[in-house]
Amino acid sequence: MTRFSLFYLSVLVFGFSLSAQKIEAEFSYKTDFNVRPTFVEGDNPVFVNGGKWVYLGKTADFDEPGFYFYDIESKTRIYRAVPLETYYLTHPTEFIGKIESTGKRLPFTIYEFLFYDEVTRRAGFVIENKHNSTNTKRYFYMGWNLATSTVDVVKQIYEIAETDKKSFAISASIGYSPEDATGYFVFAVDADLKDNESTDVTAFIYKIQNQNLTKLKEYKSKFYPYTPEFHPESKQILIASYAESFQNRNPTGYLYKINGDSFSEFSIPSTPYGISFSKDGKYLYIAAADTGEVRMYHTDNLSEVKKTKWGTHGHKLGFWKEGELVWVRNSGLHIYDPITLKQKKVIPTKKFYKNNVNVSGSVFLPFTKLLLRNTLEDVAGGAANRILLAE
Repeated sequence: MTRFSLFYLSVLVFGFSLSAQKIEAEFSYKTDFNVRPTFVEGDNPVFVNGGKWVYLGKTADFDEPGFYFYDIESKTRIYRAVPLETYYLTHPTEFIGKIESTGKRLPFTIYEFLFYDEVTRRAGFVIENKHNSTNTKRYFYMGWNLATSTVDVVKQIYEIAETDKKSFAISASIGYSPEDATGYFVFAVDADLKDNESTDVTAFIYKIQNQNLTKLKEYKSKFYPYTPEFHPESKQILIASYAESFQNRNPTGYLYKINGDSFSEFSIPSTPYGISFSKDGKYLYIAAADTGEVRMYHTDNLSEVKKTKWGTHGHKLGFWKEGELVWVRNSGLHIYDPITLKQKKVIPTKKFYKNNVNVSGSVFLPFTKLLLRNTLEDVAGGAANRILLAE
């Protein structure tokens, strides 16, 4: 084969590889404290507003509270101020501390963004309320009425007492179902961060529907809840735990079936960065970033497990279309058959990025698209994002 033929063949292969997806949008924003309102890039972008927007981050603690989004259709960044100060001024006795005239004005911080939906005109988030006058910390769920631009739901979910010097709280969004306008999140408290052996983590799974907050489940664990995943059609929640393989801590997964209130514990791989349900919710896939181990579970019988190894340095697992399970690794998009778990093809990340690659924070809109995020593309600190459509 001639050198020209080889070159022509490589062009065809390259074209075929990229023809498997369409770049719907490209954008890059970096943290900037010098503008008002400030922008602090989040580590975990998420598709919101029916998949039309991407949540990017929020303002700095010393600035007015607010969220930043990216509108995929208009290719613009959108800012939405959160009316926390307005609520505080009319309800100051509900919170610890007071409003300040300089520096950080409000005695609370947006702890976790949960959801934003312009169809139902609802949004939700968790705040941490603390002040330098006391060691007490309070945590609240807040519901935001987008139609009236008011905070109309405030529910305290936990308080760490002033005398408690060891406890630490964490919150994580589980998911949002637009079909029934319902959000889910997990909140957990570790009674002693230095104690890794005791079952001293108390976790709570919450449901938000309209203006109602309901505690669905409370459980004890050795581990913080990690990388929650939600299957809206079958109403299943998977909550993982984090442990690296060398620690030999036997990480645990928790599968909660909302319909029927079924709660199961089972063994999972280490560093479970990759978690995905099949389209019908009958199968669950978990991939380990540090060892490359992959396990496929049947959700009706978690002891039925298929195991294999793919590759390390993966950050997200999911479907961008039916029949293509994608393990998003620093090296590329490694695409597998979801039944046999055998590799079908690879699309190198170097096709999209010129510099070093770390795809931490990439996210799927299941069976629709992939936000491929490279935290190392911009040496100034910004993340280069590509929204890819499988074809």
